[in-house]
Amino acid sequence: MLTKLHRSTRTVLPKNNRAQSQALSRPAALVTALAGALMLPLAFPDRGWWPCAFIGVALILWSVRGQKPGFAAGLGFLAGLAFYLQHVLWTSLFLGPLPWIALCVLMGLWWAAVFPLIALAYRRLPSRSGVLRAFGALPLAVASLWTLREVLSANFPYGGFAWGRLAQSQSNSPFVELVSWFGLSGLSFVIVWFCAFAIELIARSSPDRITRMARLGEASYRVGTLILILMLLAVWPPWPTPQTGTVRILAVQGDTPGASYFIPSERGEILLAHADQTLAAEDLDDIDLVLWPEGSVDVSPWYSDSAAAILDEVSEYVGAPILANTVTMDGEFDAPDTHYYNTQFLWVPGAGAVSGYDKAHPIPFGEYVPDREFFMALAPDLIGLIQREYTPGTRSNVIAVNGSKFGVFICYDIVDDSLIRAAIADGAEVLLTPTNNADFGRTEESGQQIATARLRAVETGRSVVQASTVGWSAAYLPDGTEVAALDWYEPGSFTVELPTASASTLALIWGRDLEILLAGIGIALLLTAPRATPKPTRVRRYVW
Repeated sequence: MLTKLHRSTRTVLPKNNRAQSQALSRPAALVTALAGALMLPLAFPDRGWWPCAFIGVALILWSVRGQKPGFAAGLGFLAGLAFYLQHVLWTSLFLGPLPWIALCVLMGLWWAAVFPLIALAYRRLPSRSGVLRAFGALPLAVASLWTLREVLSANFPYGGFAWGRLAQSQSNSPFVELVSWFGLSGLSFVIVWFCAFAIELIARSSPDRITRMARLGEASYRVGTLILILMLLAVWPPWPTPQTGTVRILAVQGDTPGASYFIPSERGEILLAHADQTLAAEDLDDIDLVLWPEGSVDVSPWYSDSAAAILDEVSEYVGAPILANTVTMDGEFDAPDTHYYNTQFLWVPGAGAVSGYDKAHPIPFGEYVPDREFFMALAPDLIGLIQREYTPGTRSNVIAVNGSKFGVFICYDIVDDSLIRAAIADGAEVLLTPTNNADFGRTEESGQQIATARLRAVETGRSVVQASTVGWSAAYLPDGTEVAALDWYEPGSFTVELPTASASTLALIWGRDLEILLAGIGIALLLTAPRATPKPTRVRRYVW
């Protein structure tokens, strides 16, 4: 007996729209994004669990995959806010929660601005099943857009905030050598590309393989592909930079918490502490340069004969010039047209300061207040605490000493890519990072900074020496090997003989052009992608 013939329909999503069909529900996406954002800080010092960077990025990308751009903006803001609230908690140590929260909100807004573009990439760009086809446009676009956010936030506004880039989490990972080829932005790009590729490779399993053995074999094949890629990246060799000579550097850590802007100290106390540690150093044979940290001379030798005499005495005793730091000015103290500088100066006994470098990137709201009148009206008590008004320096950050050229990066300068490239272009053979970490106590700031110093050693193929008022101080070879270090709040010094180099790594040869290319690929792919997603088709079938 025939039953009644009736008609049913089902909706079939186009292949390019599978990401939307696999999108997490909004509550699940929110939880996943926050889980990834909370995972990311674990990859950075002090913990330094570098695999957490891959896990965190993968979770964040999975949460955005298939979402609408408007919702993706909210996800991005919350994820960025959650990440930075942990990552830069040290900014609240002395100034309280307001500047910390304001900075984190600003960085979260950068995430909110770019994540809709990542969501559009998942909706518009094709992604295919299969290992080889998963290498396509989508992972490249996602990695590029993430890199675009890092580049923009590192430069804008007020010179940007280049803290918290993914590459800075990999100073102790097996992938650190990649920075000598692609720079910090390039390493961030590679991390996100791998995560985006892994997601597509796993999510796009072929549905027609229904047997358990077939699925197991396919899964093994895909996981094996990911492991192989990681292994290739891990054994990637550093770009070679031949040694041209050696220099012997004495780095001094005075252990002076009073170097903090917020901790009082006796006049001349910090200068004497660094002088004492220099005179107490054991290995003083054939020293080429003595490196003192930022803030090491709290009494200006330009206006104090006793301070100048101390520098002369110490320099003569060691038999080498001292690269020290103090505040300088180009006019009368407190005159309205006087400019103040954070200056690293080279002191030669009998001749005084013969050359120097003025910090080119003073920290906004730390070393100066941009648009002070505007922000004073918003938060007068907070802005009133910041009396420093350093002017950005214009002198080269390369100082020549006895035939060798040293690139100088005062504190935050070390995260500024343009200053790194400028120093190498001016012939820097060794990099020096005098810094004052006393404002941040025993927080993660010092570890995050010295991790960046190690990355710069590998990126540039140069030896790097960091000297801090309170720690950490350390020296690195061009391959990133640590050859000397002083712990937190430990007075002392170390003498190191380090190789010099004059050749450029590929990262420096490509320079800003590579950064622009990597950050621009995603926009180019989006602009050339189909403007509209194909509509779902409705398949009609008849059932007896």
